[in-house]
Amino acid sequence: MFIEGKIKNYNSERGFGFICTADESEDIFFHIKDFPSWHIKPNMGEQLKFRVVEEQGKFKASDIVRLDLKPEDDYSLMEQHSFVYQTIPISEKVILPKKSVSRLKYMILFMLILVTGLGFVGYQKVQDYRIAKQLKAEQLIKQQKRIVEQQREALGYLPDRILSAQGRKNLDTVGYAVNAQQVSTTSSAAFEAPKLAVVQKSEPIAHFKCDGRTHCSQMRSYEEAVFFLQHCPSTEMDGNHDGEPCEKQFRR
Repeated sequence: MFIEGKIKNYNSERGFGFICTADESEDIFFHIKDFPSWHIKPNMGEQLKFRVVEEQGKFKASDIVRLDLKPEDDYSLMEQHSFVYQTIPISEKVILPKKSVSRLKYMILFMLILVTGLGFVGYQKVQDYRIAKQLKAEQLIKQQKRIVEQQREALGYLPDRILSAQGRKNLDTVGYAVNAQQVSTTSSAAFEAPKLAVVQKSEPIAHFKCDGRTHCSQMRSYEEAVFFLQHCPSTEMDGNHDGEPCEKQFRR
């Protein structure tokens, strides 16, 4: 239902105001966005017709009709505003001076040449960096090879396998020494175990003696297994006959 009222006050900066009705009841809130012809400023005492609606728990004026505003007033004001938004007709073309056109062409050509030159210089720098990196890697490889050759010349011949200090100690305990020369094998085997030469000692080993044991599981130490292999008959502790007994058991 439409009711009538007048604008009681209006805040142009914030865009809202209040309407007082004919029955002088509570003032009704309104906002400029709900006004028709909002480009025409609301005036104090202007007659309005509107509906009252509820929005977010509050009542406000909606579907507002401005009774004092005449159609010709609205049209004349819109013509004044439309003058500001007048544009150049499409039929009219903007003609640039010949000097400006030629200068623009030269600028575009210069930019193309500049971009092409920068791209070429960048590509050359990348290629130079890759070549320098490759040469440096080759020089390092050559230097390493030269150092290895110099070390080999200085140290002379070195055997492929060198017994550890513990291994030499174990062999010295039972009276054996490592034979320095190793025999090269075919491509199927990388190396052959070094042969051991028995070194006769003047004093016999008193704490080992043959007592009929023949297997690795019966040996208490690697030294004892070596003694039994070399001094006792019918032993079965050297399956590959390389002179080292019980290799798996004592991790030889």
